[in-house]
Amino acid sequence: MKTALISYLPTAAVSFIAALIAVGLFVPKVRAFALRIDAVQQGGGRRMHRGAVPNIGGIAILGGFLLALLAGSLVRPILLDAYRVELLAIVLGGSLMALVGFIDDMWEVAPIMRLSSQLVAAGILVVNGVKIDFITNYFGISGYLFIPETLSVILTLVWVVGFTNAFNFIDGLDGLSSGIAAISSMSLLAVAVQFADRGAAVLLLAALAGAALGFLRHNFNPAKIIMGDSGAYLLGYVLAAVSVLGALKVTAAVTVVAPILVLAVPVVNLTQVTVRRLSRGVSPATADNDHLHDLLHARSGSKQLTVLLLWLATLVLGTLGMVLSHTPPLLMYLTILTTVTMIAGVSVLRLIEMERESDRPSKLTL
Repeated sequence: MKTALISYLPTAAVSFIAALIAVGLFVPKVRAFALRIDAVQQGGGRRMHRGAVPNIGGIAILGGFLLALLAGSLVRPILLDAYRVELLAIVLGGSLMALVGFIDDMWEVAPIMRLSSQLVAAGILVVNGVKIDFITNYFGISGYLFIPETLSVILTLVWVVGFTNAFNFIDGLDGLSSGIAAISSMSLLAVAVQFADRGAAVLLLAALAGAALGFLRHNFNPAKIIMGDSGAYLLGYVLAAVSVLGALKVTAAVTVVAPILVLAVPVVNLTQVTVRRLSRGVSPATADNDHLHDLLHARSGSKQLTVLLLWLATLVLGTLGMVLSHTPPLLMYLTILTTVTMIAGVSVLRLIEMERESDRPSKLTL
């Protein structure tokens, strides 16, 4: 484990930092472009934000993510050679998801077209060998039960498409989904770096964590830009794909539940939304204010407090996932400290910027 961690550290660090800086630099340019082409989402009604906010932030996330993958692979070219097929499959599927999301943000795409494109993106994984091909055998002598090919394909499609939509559903408050993506990525990364054959997962998760934090710098309440479907589809798809890729496939049987725990908040939200709407005789695809963040906001009365509570829930579940994966205590504590510090740092920077913006008009009138 120690050898794997040391060998992956330069790649993970470069990918993370490259994504963090790149997305932070790209967002102002994407925001200016969005305002120029009127790519904005009006607040009010079901939406929690006020005014017209640019809604194609996912383009900045995609740009920083791809740049970080390139930077990380240059640090350790053997990763690109060893995991070329898996990396290219996830990059291609993620880019397709971001493109479909962008089109949906701009002009709205029919639900059947969104679902079809998600199935195609998930299918790209399957045909390139990224699929759920076994489950843990709790009762037999063998460690795993291998799944028949047809069932393997179905399970992979359902998981990737389902979680992509689950993550999109949780994107309802400023900073919520970008923070959840950062926490989840860091938790999965802490487990992936322990194993020598997790190079693709390490590269992808480090880049994703940095991209999510770079975007949070501009997305924390009150957001200057929102990721829109382009960002939510991209983040959800990559998280789902990396969990299938094998970030947490280890020998201890109990750790099979780790990715489910780490990614639980979006899944629980989608589940309770679906049950609520079906019980009312309403289609689960119907937009309504019945998500976890809506229910918590109604009780707390504070958007920022609601976001912090759901971030905390994700961190607790991510920690539990690391514990079940037998992550060494030092690595686990370092991951928690780094995650909390980075999220707090970029959030505080946004709050400081907001204070300066609010003071600017008053100074001009003196």
